[in-house]
Amino acid sequence: MDRYRVIEKFARQNNWTHGLELGVWVGVTTFWLMKNTSVNMTCVDAWEVQDDNPEYDWQYNKKPKFLQQELVSLEEQKPSERWDHDANEKHFREQAVQWGDRIKIIKGRSLDIIDQIPDNSMDFIFHDSDHSYPFVKNEIEAYWPKLKSGGYAIGDDYNWKPVFKSVRRVFEYNYRVTGKDVWYAIKD
Repeated sequence: MDRYRVIEKFARQNNWTHGLELGVWVGVTTFWLMKNTSVNMTCVDAWEVQDDNPEYDWQYNKKPKFLQQELVSLEEQKPSERWDHDANEKHFREQAVQWGDRIKIIKGRSLDIIDQIPDNSMDFIFHDSDHSYPFVKNEIEAYWPKLKSGGYAIGDDYNWKPVFKSVRRVFEYNYRVTGKDVWYAIKD
């Protein structure tokens, strides 16, 4: 089960009303939730090149991508298939308009805007921004207080070594994996 379907299932089971997505890209997860749940979303993305991030070049420029269900290397991709942060942001903002105040957009890096998210305010947080270690670990720890009691920290790409290492370091064995490499932990 894809990440957005996993989150939808949890949202329905738990009657969630407020979620936070860190790393929006073009909004695949957010717009799925808009169409299939009544959750209000806060969406955070920097939509920028991050020259100070040692993992950025690999994550955005060199990592093979799935295009039309086929793994394609950077050399095989057309320029239009590569990361274009400005185009991605524009697409997301244009699509978000139809959902009105159900979507709040914050532009910035997740650890730079954390003070804009009140503690104990989110039913779930979907971590899908930078996938490097220790960034994922630091982001999970920093955002944990933003969850309500019983809230879920969720992420995908558990099969990526830096994500796995981060999740294991933060939660030890107090988390689960479901669907297509979706991890989650529940706040007491």
